[in-house]
Amino acid sequence: MSRMEPESCSSEEHSVSSRITLFNQHVEQHQHWQQINPFSHYNVRDIPKRYFLKEEYGRAPSGSRSEQRALRAQVQSLEEILKLCEVINTSGNCDGEELDAKKVAASLKFGTLFELYNTISDKLLGTLLRARKYNYVIFDGETLFQGRDDAVLVKLQRPFHDLRAEIVSKIENLRLIETVKETEQPALRNTHFS
Repeated sequence: MSRMEPESCSSEEHSVSSRITLFNQHVEQHQHWQQINPFSHYNVRDIPKRYFLKEEYGRAPSGSRSEQRALRAQVQSLEEILKLCEVINTSGNCDGEELDAKKVAASLKFGTLFELYNTISDKLLGTLLRARKYNYVIFDGETLFQGRDDAVLVKLQRPFHDLRAEIVSKIENLRLIETVKETEQPALRNTHFS
């Protein structure tokens, strides 16, 4: 029995020391986070300055939950644009001959589009503006209003099958990025933690 006691003590000491080490690591991570967190009770003047590359400015830190939410929002936005383009394609008129429908982009009056799309989503104008920003649709004017701009044509920039292939490819790439990204700690300059 006396031989069993030293082994149990050493294993207890080992587990206690590993827990202490784990706790200390957690404390250091928390202190590091509190020093870069502008909402903590540290003096703002003492917060180390983050440096950004030009393409990182205004974006969530790589691998963060904010970045994951942004990627999901981009996917949702592209899916809404795809639905919009599909509605324009299925309900719109082709400019040109019916024989060459695969090479011709469809168009639809805004009033008709508003009535059709209203049952799908209440975000038609925002989706239209995003689709125009990415060169998927074109229409006259800066923005469209129900009633006033009902006769304005909303036209796909390219044939629907081309747009669909491009949008689906972007969605797949964003979903791939969302699953592959790893969490990274923010880079700091002139920081010394002790």
